[in-house]
Amino acid sequence: MKQLYWAYGLVILIGMLVSCRYPAPVPKPIDGEGPDTTVPNKPDTVIIDTIPAKNPDSSLANTARFGNSKIFDEAKLKSSKGIFTKAADYRGRITDLNYEFVAPGDDTLRFRPFVLMVHEGAFLFGDLGNEMGKARGLAQRGYAAAAINYRLGFNGASETYACGGNSQEAVRAVYRAVQDTYAAIHYFVDRAEEFGIDTRQIMLAGSSAGAITVTALVYMNEADFEALAPGITKALGRLDPKAEDSPFRVRALLTQMGYGIFNDEYINASNAMPTVFFQRIGDNVLPYYRGTFLSCPTYLPMEGAKMAADQLKKFKTPFELNYENLEGHHLSYPEEYVIGRYAGFMKRLWSRNPRQITNDAYKTVEDVGLK
Repeated sequence: MKQLYWAYGLVILIGMLVSCRYPAPVPKPIDGEGPDTTVPNKPDTVIIDTIPAKNPDSSLANTARFGNSKIFDEAKLKSSKGIFTKAADYRGRITDLNYEFVAPGDDTLRFRPFVLMVHEGAFLFGDLGNEMGKARGLAQRGYAAAAINYRLGFNGASETYACGGNSQEAVRAVYRAVQDTYAAIHYFVDRAEEFGIDTRQIMLAGSSAGAITVTALVYMNEADFEALAPGITKALGRLDPKAEDSPFRVRALLTQMGYGIFNDEYINASNAMPTVFFQRIGDNVLPYYRGTFLSCPTYLPMEGAKMAADQLKKFKTPFELNYENLEGHHLSYPEEYVIGRYAGFMKRLWSRNPRQITNDAYKTVEDVGLK
């Protein structure tokens, strides 16, 4: 009998220790209307963070801000520039990584939804200035926005010949860009009071290589990168060194001028992210269906906007797929149109009107409401 009591007591003690180490997850609120204790892009991860969004979805939906109306004059926007981190490039040279931030001036709203923008350039060229037109357009609608530079280049490739490297080096370029984007997010999150941003209402916007970067940030972890390029973590360091110290929430991906994910099966029911896509069916740099990274025959397989949208459709996640039935990488949409589609998409999310919309150029060919 004594042995039975001892065994029973031991089971209880072990159960208590396990429950302390792995606390039960707190249910997520509906549409951000309260504390959110999960990191959406890291499924099954629980963090000690009960800070709700500064602006619940209902308040963002029921305001003239954040939609198609430019309610702030461009001349009265406030902007700032700076360096968010320093890091070694692929040649080992320390590089200053800078940002440009823009938001409404003399604004009565203290904390605004924040859009972080990552530029195009095949991970070989480009500059944050390419995104500032969209950033200013979003700021005129009430958002805070910033564009960043990230480390460019990888061994064997050049601006004139992107296919001269190999898959391992190409994956390292993506890894570095994701590291830098994480560093930028944490820079702004840690200074949310200064910049006036709502850390629970963050959108990641990317063009071409930038779209690959923000997608990888949301859907890939170190193990995924290791599977593609063994030893990458040891060589380049942690993907997100501040993962436990500086929590934030990504609400949506806003992508244009192509899209790319190494494997659409990275998208699952736990992490599927509301997304806007803009891509040509005949994209000759990033595949609309399936192809290879940068369309280089010796690089890793890559999947485009159509495949990712099909995954989101399967998991009943809102998306807007805008495609042009044309050849080439560059799109025909005016910048103002892209900004308007981004803003309209977010308004629908905040208004509890989630939809899966497919547009052939400017014509809607499918519009499905989600319950």
